Amino acid sequence: MILARHCNLCENEMTSLEKGLTCKLTNKNPDFNNTCSKIIFDKKFKEKLEVANLELDIIRRNKKSKHLTFYTTIIIGFSLIVGGYLFPSWTIYSLFLWTAKIGIIASGFTFLIVAYSKLNRFRKKNKKAQLEKRKIDEVLEKYGIKYSTTFDYKEKIHGTQEVSVNLEFENWAKKQTTNTYKFDY
Repeated sequence: MILARHCNLCENEMTSLEKGLTCKLTNKNPDFNNTCSKIIFDKKFKEKLEVANLELDIIRRNKKSKHLTFYTTIIIGFSLIVGGYLFPSWTIYSLFLWTAKIGIIASGFTFLIVAYSKLNRFRKKNKKAQLEKRKIDEVLEKYGIKYSTTFDYKEKIHGTQEVSVNLEFENWAKKQTTNTYKFDY
């Protein structure tokens, strides 16, 4: 286990260019085996946990629309390629028709590239969000802290979404926290 993951969630984390990651209490680099006895989970921890879970939930909520966009764009791309290939060739000697035919086929390939890049971007974002959540969950597991999250999505106004994130904890001094975040998408 990487010790910095513990410190990233602790209020006592301190970083500097000359010493690197240090503890505010000991002024030393992290040095513990499995868990830190002086770790303090508070605002920083809650915010990182809420944001990680919220990002993953937003990605999961948008999964269907991203896949629908991917498949629609793929169908349009293949339709353009086939349509360009079958474009009337009865005046085969016309330079304009050949240019139009090549342009239609090229735009079909452009649609395919755009579809793949959007899906690839979505997958990378999903993988990153899952990794971030997994890192936090591994640290919390060491300290025996379990939690559950609920999200309350408010009405979207002018492209801004407001979400209330409710965390309920087991085996931690604070039993429940609720924060509200606003984001544009």
